Amino acid sequence: MILRYFRGRDWASAAVLVVFIICQVYLDLEIPGYMSDITYAIQTGGGTDVVRSYGTEMVVCAFLSLGCSLAAGFFATSIAVSFARTLREKQFDRVQEFSAQEINRFSAASLITRSTNDVYHLMVFTARGLQIVIKSPILATWALLKISGSNWEWTAATAVAVAVLIAVVSVTMWYTVPRFKRIQWLTDGINRVTRENLDGIRVIRAYNAEEYQQGKFDRANEELLRNNVTAAHAMAPMHPVTSSLNNFLTMSIYWIGAGLIAAAGSTDGKMLLFSDMIVFSSYAMQVISAFMLMIGIVRGLPRAMVAAGRVGEVIETEPSIRDGGFGGGTASEGEVEFRNVRFSYPGKVEPAVDGVSFRIGRGQTLAIIGPTGSGKSALVGLIPRFYDPDEGSILVDGVDVRDYDQKALRKRIGYIPQSAVIFSGSV
Repeated sequence: MILRYFRGRDWASAAVLVVFIICQVYLDLEIPGYMSDITYAIQTGGGTDVVRSYGTEMVVCAFLSLGCSLAAGFFATSIAVSFARTLREKQFDRVQEFSAQEINRFSAASLITRSTNDVYHLMVFTARGLQIVIKSPILATWALLKISGSNWEWTAATAVAVAVLIAVVSVTMWYTVPRFKRIQWLTDGINRVTRENLDGIRVIRAYNAEEYQQGKFDRANEELLRNNVTAAHAMAPMHPVTSSLNNFLTMSIYWIGAGLIAAAGSTDGKMLLFSDMIVFSSYAMQVISAFMLMIGIVRGLPRAMVAAGRVGEVIETEPSIRDGGFGGGTASEGEVEFRNVRFSYPGKVEPAVDGVSFRIGRGQTLAIIGPTGSGKSALVGLIPRFYDPDEGSILVDGVDVRDYDQKALRKRIGYIPQSAVIFSGSV
C-alpha cells in the first residue's frame, strides 16, 4: 500500500535514500576490518604510528557513517510526511464522494479515526520502516559475505542465534496482530462515545444522564485498556530476548574461539585466530543487529498493517451513487415528480417509502406530515440523491435525478436540513 500511493517526488527521495543507506552499510562494515588491523599491529609490535593511522581511518569511517545515517533519516522522514499527506488527501476526496449509505457504513467516528490516528501510525511506521526494510537485508547479506568461509563452529553459532530470533518474531507476530487490529476498532468506539457525549450534552444534562454516559465511556475505555495491556505484555519479551541472544552469541563465539586458540600450535597461529575471532564477532553482531532492526519494525508492523487496511478500505470504496453526466438546461423549471417510488434504508427489510407518486409544479407547495419514522426525511432526501430509490423514478425538471451530474442537480435545489450544522470559521 505504501508504494502504491508514492508520488514522483517520493520515488526520487527513495532512490537517494537507498544510496545513503548503501554508503552507511559499507562504512559500518569497514570498521571491523580496521579493528582487525589494529589488533594484529599491536600483537606483532607494528608501532604507535601504524595503530594511529588505522585508528584515524576508523574514526573517519564512523563520522562518515553518522553523516549518511542522518541524511537517510532526513529523506525517510520527508517521504513519510509526504505519504501521510497523500493518504489524508485521498481519504478526504473519497469521503466527499460518499453517499449517506457509505457514511453510515463506516460511521463518522471511524472515518475521523482513519484519517488521523491510522494515518499517523502509517507515517511513523514509514519513517522508521523504510530505512529498516532497505538497510537490514543489505547489512545482513553483506556481513554474511564478509564471514563466509570462516570457522564452521562460529558460523553454526550465528545460524542458531538467527533461527531462534526468527522463531521468536514469528510467534509474537501470530499472537499480537489480532490484538492490534482490535485496538483500532476500540479506538473507534472511544471516539464514538466521546462524539455522542459532546453532540448530545444538552440532552444528557436535561435528563441527568451524566452517570449513564460516564458508564458507557468507562466500559469502552476499560476494554481498550485491557486490549492494550495484553498486546504490550506480548511484545514485552522481544527486547530482553534479543539482548540476551546477542550476549549468548558473543559468549559462544569467544568460548569456541578460546578452544580453537588453545588447540593452535604456533604463536602466529594463535594471534591470527584471535584476530579472526575479533573480526568474526564484529560481523556476527552486524548480522544480529540487522535482524534486531527488523524486530524494531515488527513491533510497529501489526498496528501499521491494520491501519493500512482501514485507510485503504476508505480510499478504495466506490460510492454507490454515481454521476449521470447531464448538466444542461431543461424545458421545464421548478418541477418535481415521484413515480411509484419505493426505498428501503441499507440493511433494512421494511421500506421507508413505498409506492409514492406525486407531481409538484412551479409555484406549488407540498407539505408532507406524519409521525416520527414515517419516511418524511427519507422522501425528501431522495430528491438531491442522498440515496437512490430501489424502485420507481424521481424527476427534477423532467429529468431523472440519476441522469444528472450531482453538482448540477443540487444547484437546482434549495435544502434546509432538519438539524443545523455550524461550520468553523467566521461569518
